[in-house]
Amino acid sequence: METSVKNMAENVVWRNFRNGDSNALAQIFREQYDSLYYYGTKLTRDEDLVKDCIQNVFLKLWSRRDQLGEIRYVKAYLLKTLQRHISDEAVASGKKKNLQTDLVYEFDITFSHEDFLIAAQISKEQGEALARFLNQLSKRQREALFLKFYEGLDYEKIADVMALNVQSVRNLIHQSLKSLKEHKAELMPPSSSALRPVLDSACFDGKYASPLALLIAYFFAA
Repeated sequence: METSVKNMAENVVWRNFRNGDSNALAQIFREQYDSLYYYGTKLTRDEDLVKDCIQNVFLKLWSRRDQLGEIRYVKAYLLKTLQRHISDEAVASGKKKNLQTDLVYEFDITFSHEDFLIAAQISKEQGEALARFLNQLSKRQREALFLKFYEGLDYEKIADVMALNVQSVRNLIHQSLKSLKEHKAELMPPSSSALRPVLDSACFDGKYASPLALLIAYFFAA
């Protein structure tokens, strides 16, 4: 329900932007910039290129606003648009060598233990164990988990960004979590004192503080 309300609010802002409201464009920029920047830096190591492409995305959106239609998910649309801009700009400027892989769409995120210390009060050892597991997954699995647990996107939005059908996204995430469950013992020896604080810190008032906190809790409870 909360997600639906948020989508409705975003769609109202998007409609205002299409009608020429520059304040609506500024609001979209403020709300989506951090996600776009973080995602972009996983596609290329060139941070200046990422910043330029984000600016170009919004400049082109504004210049073409009267040609744009309604969209279902603003964030998913912008992530996919940024992905295409980075690929085009990298090739055009001869910076293809700076891309993480030969094909820009092959998402190449690397997780570190610092990613998880923010979401829950876990030790460095526990964070490193989770990062080691995630970095063993395929690039597509890592991208799906990133969009699900870092960006908080649902399956339909992830499918939009990754150009897959919803069932394929479900399969990627299911396989990743299944593998996590099967190999957790190898990565994290069981500890009777470690589990409860992790679950307590990831959960607030009966609800998980963030999608990433849910992934952390799943890892230690699996």
